[in-house]
Amino acid sequence: MAAPRCSYVVPFRHVGTPDRTLDELARDFRRVSSTCEVIVVDGSPSDDFARHAVAWRGLCRHIPVDRRWRFLNGKVNGVLTGVAAAGCEYVILADDDVIYHTADVRRMCELLATNDLVVPQNYFTPLPWWARIETGRILLNRATRREGDYPGTVGVRRSTFLRIGPYDGDVLFENEEMRRHFRRHRTRVLHARDFLIARRPPTFAKWREQRMRQAYEDLDLPLKTSLFAALVPTGALIALAAGVPAAGTYVAGVVVVAMLLAATGRGDGAASVVPASACLAAPLWVFERSMTVHAAAWARFVRGGCAYGGRVIARGIGRAEAV
Repeated sequence: MAAPRCSYVVPFRHVGTPDRTLDELARDFRRVSSTCEVIVVDGSPSDDFARHAVAWRGLCRHIPVDRRWRFLNGKVNGVLTGVAAAGCEYVILADDDVIYHTADVRRMCELLATNDLVVPQNYFTPLPWWARIETGRILLNRATRREGDYPGTVGVRRSTFLRIGPYDGDVLFENEEMRRHFRRHRTRVLHARDFLIARRPPTFAKWREQRMRQAYEDLDLPLKTSLFAALVPTGALIALAAGVPAAGTYVAGVVVVAMLLAATGRGDGAASVVPASACLAAPLWVFERSMTVHAAAWARFVRGGCAYGGRVIARGIGRAEAV
């Protein structure tokens, strides 16, 4: 067998994982194992860890989290453990719902030949209704951010990762903090907007749980937070000052702008994997966020943080990015 082109690291922590999910992950690991060294860093309790080891025997290196890493965000501990254990210079970091194919691995390796951090984009398949709403968020991020959406996977050069040291793991928005960490150290960062990696949608229960967390992550992005926080109060003020028809016009305007922006987000190749009908769901995400942003602010100032992985994390992201 040829030497692996890269290491494929999956930070994992689940309690009582359904057998169906374990089988899906086994298929994922088998698919990429022909070209990658697969490393699963498992922070699950001992009974679950043992069950996972049986399910994935022969498909991956199944290792525990290095106990020296004790950041509040357990995923960061898994990433740091996995990169240190990797045997290849090129390392793909992937959430357990990300689906890489051989062509995706090949392209990631090609991009890492000239970059230290490669940030691709994700899309959901299949698309239940809640994943369509989440796709609306993805499209709006692609339309309004030069970097595109925040992904569930990145590629890194191991030597660079180890040289610049660990990124802040006491934050909720760990992917963005990793990106900023690489930028602060003046490394070569590529936001590959046309590099689209499939991702399984969360269950409805998981998606519902993510509403607060995603809004909380954005609290450290003041302009974005202020915009969403103002949407509902502005509509109420318009209704009081100019009447319900004027407020209806305001809501219609928000709907139209959201859909047009989402349509723009289908550029750079996304139209080939994201149906145009997903743009219709963008306004639903906008109005959902305009409500949950207030709940997230309440969680910060009253509860002191957002619950995640059995812990309360106060910060969305780490210190500001150097200019």
